[in-house]
Amino acid sequence: MRIVDFILNILFPPRCTYCNKEGDFLCTECVSGLKIKDLCCKRRFYKKEKEFEHLDGVIYGVDYADNPQIKSAVQQFKYRFTQELADTFGSLMAQKLSELAMNKDKTNVLIPVPLHKKRLNYRGFNQAELLAESTSRKTNRTNVLNCLSRVRHTDQQAKLSKIERHKNLDNAFCVNDFDIDKESVYFIVDDICTTGATLENCAKTLKFAGVKKVYGLVIARAIKN
Repeated sequence: MRIVDFILNILFPPRCTYCNKEGDFLCTECVSGLKIKDLCCKRRFYKKEKEFEHLDGVIYGVDYADNPQIKSAVQQFKYRFTQELADTFGSLMAQKLSELAMNKDKTNVLIPVPLHKKRLNYRGFNQAELLAESTSRKTNRTNVLNCLSRVRHTDQQAKLSKIERHKNLDNAFCVNDFDIDKESVYFIVDDICTTGATLENCAKTLKFAGVKKVYGLVIARAIKN
């Protein structure tokens, strides 16, 4: 922790974004109250038939609608730039990775969804990269690979419909040169999967580069038509 952050935490102790309890931005009580999805219910974690063309599935810890504490925390993380929450989210995502049977004896490659340089300069950090790094620290045989770039500045997805989201991200990403490891499992990391447009377009770019299987890994899934 930076010295300035340490001093600020003493002067202005963090409070839970949901219940306002002093101590952490997402307190232990709110974390313990999360309705975490069971991976044995595969239909809730992998793609429905024809839901995605390029993405092979989405791994997520909780349903957004069922966990208002996650909604508060993600908004704090993304829009109030509270980077400390990445550690809490990374624990949840690492737990889901550890439960996957397909990960046995394989290396996980976590690919953060990239930000365009304009948005990165404004925000000061890429939340997907922080999530990937936190998840990697909490799991074995996991590497973070920044092999995607955002080559086109796009409108924010939040206010767009499902169709508009896909059009907004068409040809927005490109792949930097990297060696594909056929023995590894590739995951695109982001915070929330709503329509899947961002993950789908990233997966499309990776598939065209030669990656055979690509999954999404997010904190929560929020359904939007």
